[in-house]
Amino acid sequence: MADFFSKSWINMRMQYDDAARSDILINFLRNNSKYSDHNLIDMCSGTGSFLIWLLKNNVTFKKNILIDHDTTLLKSVKSNFRKYLKDKYVIKSNSNNLNLILTSKNSNSIDVYVEKSDCEKFNLNENQSFIISYSAAIDLMSKSSITNSLSNMKKNNILFYSLCFDGKVKWSPSHNFDKYILSFFNSHQMTDKGFGKALGYQAIDYLTMKAKKLGYRVTEKESAWKIVNSHEKDKNFMRRYILDIKKALYHMEGIDRSMLSEWYLSKKESIYQKKLKLCVGHKDILIAR
Repeated sequence: MADFFSKSWINMRMQYDDAARSDILINFLRNNSKYSDHNLIDMCSGTGSFLIWLLKNNVTFKKNILIDHDTTLLKSVKSNFRKYLKDKYVIKSNSNNLNLILTSKNSNSIDVYVEKSDCEKFNLNENQSFIISYSAAIDLMSKSSITNSLSNMKKNNILFYSLCFDGKVKWSPSHNFDKYILSFFNSHQMTDKGFGKALGYQAIDYLTMKAKKLGYRVTEKESAWKIVNSHEKDKNFMRRYILDIKKALYHMEGIDRSMLSEWYLSKKESIYQKKLKLCVGHKDILIAR
């Protein structure tokens, strides 16, 4: 599987992910005590941002397994935990910094196992039950990858797909080329991202349809990025966002580069003048028996 994510981008988007994430998983766990003994498997975990968000919200699992193919990202887990959780936990690790023990102020401990592995091939322990998370990954996945992820619904496992891109991007104020750029961006999202030909925003409908046909309960909730451009961090994030779009689309077949450049420069100027707001649509999807 290829490497499509940079550590800087994942860390830059973290505060916007945290603000966007819905409460459906938290509420589900609080209202269903039978899942209190479950452990967590975080597929495509990157630098550990999803588990950090859970711990910030006082959602804890005794055993947490973080799975990703990218060693560079996984090696950032410990430093991210120390940065974002230092007020809540004492963090210790083994010599390779991949297995962590987090101890809270009341002496409760949490085990975190960091493992380099292909999420498609990771074997679950059949004797344990898990909350299995896929964070910001479903739009990158192919039909076969999504079907494979649903095969993990064994015993009492729960699947949680968060920050699923829904294909909608709204700029305020808008630009004449917004729809044109978005159509190419959505086409780009449907190229191979390492799991085979990606479904992009269509993955949401495919996943929910497939899960319902299998008889599972599906719960959805909005989890959009809403960026108001009121701080320097907002400006930097939006600059990075439009630059990445420009880079991704520049070599696409059929793209009008003059229109792409005009769109990019207009957005860049609006960001500088703090005139621009951004909403990127996402959904959180929880699947249970």
